[in-house]
Amino acid sequence: MIHLLGAIKTLSPLHCGVGTGMNDIDLPVARHKVSGHPLIPGSSIKGVLKDAFRNDADDRIEALFGADNPDGNDKKAFASAISMGDALLLALPVRSFYGTFAYLVSPYTLQQFKAALARVMPSLKVPEIPTHLGLKEKNDSYRVMLTTDTLLKSPNADMILLEELDLAIDKKKADDWAKIIADLYCVNDEDKTLFAKRFAIADDNALNFLSETGLPVDARIAIDSKTGTVKQGALWYEETVPPETLMYSLIGVDRSFSPDVQQGAEELAAVLISEGKRRELFAQMGGKSTTGKGFVSVSFVKGV
Repeated sequence: MIHLLGAIKTLSPLHCGVGTGMNDIDLPVARHKVSGHPLIPGSSIKGVLKDAFRNDADDRIEALFGADNPDGNDKKAFASAISMGDALLLALPVRSFYGTFAYLVSPYTLQQFKAALARVMPSLKVPEIPTHLGLKEKNDSYRVMLTTDTLLKSPNADMILLEELDLAIDKKKADDWAKIIADLYCVNDEDKTLFAKRFAIADDNALNFLSETGLPVDARIAIDSKTGTVKQGALWYEETVPPETLMYSLIGVDRSFSPDVQQGAEELAAVLISEGKRRELFAQMGGKSTTGKGFVSVSFVKGV
């Protein structure tokens, strides 16, 4: 089995739901059971990718994604060669007083991302994960690492404001991590430069708080077609993951299980990779697609 990285960036609000919520939010998003961060279930990603590649005239597509009872013949069913992990949160876009918004990561999200990179690109040199961003006794504020050319602060400032959080600026810089992430998620130098200027690393507690309380929640209604007014009781609140969120999925590709396509993992993985290293596609994931939710870009990255 070989491993790929699916680098996912949301282009519109994304709603991968878990049914009815128990709190004020009627339709919450799916979250990681341990960290509480939003995620995209691997089954949702696999189904979208299978549909996206369905029209490709390539015998490897069915071998890659599997066949369930094709043509009503159970004897032709076989397992897929691809294993799709849940898409985990890497960076959350957070409103900033300066610079519009920040791409905010934390030591925990970097640690999980680093583990995924080790599977896909073991030769990549990855910076150390900061562990010193906890509470600062002087002003009782969490610290944040910014890049050299950051847009997130005013000149000579020692604090930044993200949503309702005041964060003390740490002397150490986040340029090395910004470069690695920008290379995976940005397609040109201009995007990479702008990403780095908005990149920030904060303590786990800060990101946990913002991912729990800072996701958009929209009030939705249904209109009665006869009266043109709101249907009785048709008011609900729907949570989404905001645009510009960065997520990633660890993808495993095995040999073909199709009796008609006998190819190894490298040949099947080539379906997802363009020019040997990277391929980008645009898709729609999650629910509420008819209201513009769920547009994402997905880049498949393979190590050298």
